[in-house]
Amino acid sequence: MRVLITSTPVATHFLPMLPLIRALGAAGHEVLVAGQPDVTGPAREAGLETATFGDAFHAVDLRRGRLPEGVRPIEVVGRPPAQQIDGAAQMWRNHAPYFLYDCLELAREWRADLILSEHMEYAGPVIGKVLGVPSVWHRWGTAPTSEFMLGQTRMWLGPLCERLGLDSVPAPDLVLDPAPPALAGTDAPDALPVRPVPHTGEGSPWRWSGPSGRRVVVALGGHTLELGGAALVRRIADALGAAGGVEAVVSAPETYRAAIGALPAGLTYTGRTAPGLLFPGADLVVHHGGPGSTLGAAALGVPQLVLPQLGDAFVAGDRVAAAGAGITLDSAAAQNSDRELGRAVTALLTGDAYRKAAGRVRAQIEAMPGAEVLVPLLAGLTTAQEVTA
Repeated sequence: MRVLITSTPVATHFLPMLPLIRALGAAGHEVLVAGQPDVTGPAREAGLETATFGDAFHAVDLRRGRLPEGVRPIEVVGRPPAQQIDGAAQMWRNHAPYFLYDCLELAREWRADLILSEHMEYAGPVIGKVLGVPSVWHRWGTAPTSEFMLGQTRMWLGPLCERLGLDSVPAPDLVLDPAPPALAGTDAPDALPVRPVPHTGEGSPWRWSGPSGRRVVVALGGHTLELGGAALVRRIADALGAAGGVEAVVSAPETYRAAIGALPAGLTYTGRTAPGLLFPGADLVVHHGGPGSTLGAAALGVPQLVLPQLGDAFVAGDRVAAAGAGITLDSAAAQNSDRELGRAVTALLTGDAYRKAAGRVRAQIEAMPGAEVLVPLLAGLTTAQEVTA
């Protein structure tokens, strides 16, 4: 079976599919990742065959705009309303036509048997329908696109599909969801579960030197730092230093370390970013609500302090807090308060209830089917397609 993988041009949208892609390869199936450099770069680093279209997308540029230096989006616009968060799907609906025809021709020439896409890549099901092969969506976080927004998106893609000879905008033949029940959305189409696996990337795991109980990872993501987050990282570091007896690792590129400043005793910088390298052995993860961090910490049973800055990260924080597996501070006032940060850190490091709830979420994830279990199901889709054809 030949599987063409497509993704919107954001690495964190692509990486959650990596365990399934590797499982497909391990089972003897051919895989090819197609997209812009933002996706094919990480795919090549993972040892995958790629086909690149166009230039890098630089998604952070859409967020930065005319944001004043050192000011975070949440400090300017606050928490976006739910409809605006869900409306992010419109941006990727607009993006879908740009390389659809290139990808369609590639899929035709390569003779793809299956199209695997993340759930904001709306071109995937269209390509599959045109070629008469099945398509699969793989979600990547805790906030899948709602039924309402999917309906809106499909309506606006109608004329494009008509030009391709389709009667309607197709839905995928199968949807996979890595969010465990405690963190999953309820306003999206049904999906089959697939166990999330913390991304490891390249490099060695972080080695903790002190005893467990007060080990903390601070991983706010590159976009948070690019969007004025250095002062927030400084504030978190000071809160951890004031807590006393904390061993912490702060993930930050060297270019931002001068702005953050020297860390308190017990805290160390690292260039590592992958949750699978940083989170094992931690007692608390402080992060921005990105899908990799949220599900990575959840898979390892680590309590979370979520400090969302943009879009669906606020939903991730809500879900973690509702599950009892962490705390979210979803306003600039709370995130900029030394008192609020200190109280949250202390509660999460000393409250046994958070650890127990995180353990329950981890148990849910461990009960989800692994990617290798789903490979025969995907292969079966192509067989069924051949029979009906």
